[in-house]
Amino acid sequence: MHPSLTLIAATLALATPALADTPRARSAATGAVISTQGDTAAGFVVTAGITLEFTSGEYGRDTGTSLSAESYIEGEINGFYLGVYGMATDEKTDNEVDIYLGYRGELASGLSYDIGYTRYYYPRAGGDCCGEVTLGLFLPVGDKVGLGLDLAYDPENELGNAYVYGEYYVSDKWTLSANYGVYEVEDYPSQREWDFGAAYAVTDQTAIDLRYYDGSDYDGYFALAISLDTTLFGN
Repeated sequence: MHPSLTLIAATLALATPALADTPRARSAATGAVISTQGDTAAGFVVTAGITLEFTSGEYGRDTGTSLSAESYIEGEINGFYLGVYGMATDEKTDNEVDIYLGYRGELASGLSYDIGYTRYYYPRAGGDCCGEVTLGLFLPVGDKVGLGLDLAYDPENELGNAYVYGEYYVSDKWTLSANYGVYEVEDYPSQREWDFGAAYAVTDQTAIDLRYYDGSDYDGYFALAISLDTTLFGN
């Protein structure tokens, strides 16, 4: 994955209304923020980012447009990382603060991996919700294609989810991508969701993404996101 698109993939991967009730699918979003697809720092590095996302009809047909803001700050040294992620939305109960940690690296084959743990907090919906163990894998296939897998498991509630995604690098600026996943919700059948879209890297730090989301538990909607992530300290 292009480093400038890491945050885009993170915050847009699974931003669904079903998450008002459960963070099951959200793990892939936070986990992607954690992952830099093998960009392991040799020394101590602090990075941060913010994304503004505009959606149309996210909370159902004829609900109009809405706005969410997401941000993170993360410290990493020799592959070990610790960070905080936050999200504020028009739907106040969806407001979220996550604390995450883990280790990421890359094998000689080019396969990147990210093993972590995320704790979810919903200040307006009960506070401390739960935690998930996460595993992310990413493999470049030639110069134009990348394939990924995100897995998460909540040991407290015995719920998990699995997502696969693919990326096609049209150029240094344009990336096409699609995601498909299955997530579990307590006391309900497993749900499915998917999305596809295109991202444009305006600069090495700024990107724009237009995406369509749909799922078995909600109506389809479009989202436009603008993201900025940067290094505050280190390499």
